[in-house]
Amino acid sequence: MKNQFDGLRFQMALKVWRKMHGFSVTDIVELTGIPRSTYNFIESGDRTPEMAYFSRLCQLMEFDASEFFIESVVTHG
Repeated sequence: MKNQFDGLRFQMALKVWRKMHGFSVTDIVELTGIPRSTYNFIESGDRTPEMAYFSRLCQLMEFDASEFFIESVVTHG
């Protein structure tokens, strides 16, 4: 078994949380220190966040980081 990051789930959670709580992208980048272009790429699903950014976003939004990983079975040829 291997844990795989579920980027689509994370992307959707970011967007929904931000809009539900009335935060702008500017608010998020100021609170987390993540560059605006990087945050935009993460929220749009064009980039997987590096661990430091993932942790900052989960902390700000009070997400359980484990919710964004799924177990996958590794098969060998």
